[in-house]
Amino acid sequence: MTRAAKADAATAKALDAARALAAQDRAAAAAALASPTSSGPSPLPAQMDLHSTMLLREAAALLNLHTQVVAINNIRSLIPIVLDVDSGNFGRWRDQFLLTLGKFSLQDHVDLDAPILSPDWARVDCVVKYWILGTLADDLAEVISSQGSTARDAWLVVESQFLGNREARAIQLETKFCNFFQGDLSISEYCCRLKKMTDDLGALGEIITNRTIVLNVLRGLNDNFAHVGAILRRSRPFPSLLEARDDLILEEITMENWQPSPAATLAASTRTAAASSPASSGSGGADTGAGSGSGGANTSSKGNNSRRSKRGDNGRGSGGGPGAGGSG
Repeated sequence: MTRAAKADAATAKALDAARALAAQDRAAAAAALASPTSSGPSPLPAQMDLHSTMLLREAAALLNLHTQVVAINNIRSLIPIVLDVDSGNFGRWRDQFLLTLGKFSLQDHVDLDAPILSPDWARVDCVVKYWILGTLADDLAEVISSQGSTARDAWLVVESQFLGNREARAIQLETKFCNFFQGDLSISEYCCRLKKMTDDLGALGEIITNRTIVLNVLRGLNDNFAHVGAILRRSRPFPSLLEARDDLILEEITMENWQPSPAATLAASTRTAAASSPASSGSGGADTGAGSGSGGANTSSKGNNSRRSKRGDNGRGSGGGPGAGGSG
């Protein structure tokens, strides 16, 4: 018989037992609620039967859950996070793992130091340890699997890997948290990174209040959101992280979709043209002055040449007179 067939058979037996116990429970409850007569029996035995029935019913429910636990072959279908030393997702992995254990009532396997000596406990404890190793990266799984023999031991080794030297880690992470700025990040990514830092600090035992988170978000905003940050600081009541994030994202969307109006565009172009026109006029005047100066120089040169030619002609005329007289 295959493993799936055995699991189905065990599940069917557990369901039959649960139905039988439910029928007994209904009968015991009806007997307990019935009004006793003076000559009838004492209600104490009926109450004891009801309590026993409830205990049996709880045991049947746990048996059914444990049957489902053994039938799970791929734990990553329930816990998709793979824990790695450098991934920084220990907080998320821990939360999802504890939620899965709570779903199947298996928290005692990682909380109790002393195991319960029973075949069912030992079998389920092996399953829980298999889940722990199945959600770790290969290198980390090799370290964990070489130490400890129970799920509790493996759980403690994982915690020591990520929570060891928590004071030094908390100081480093808090310094990074207080000096983190938005820069070119979007509002969503910026808030997400800060939220992850606060979760990591919480896992190290350093609880950051909502007010401190929001103030740190507003402190690290770039200049584009400075006016929104000033408004949020004065808000009463003081906003939560989600409320502040929503307001900042709305402002981010508004800035991305904003386009200047035609009047604003025309005014900007007019100011640009007015600023450039004095320079053009000055250069034109200089050109005109240069041209006028060169023209005046040419005119003066022509006048000087004309006077020189007249003086030459007069000299030649006076020299010719005596010569003519002498010859005559």
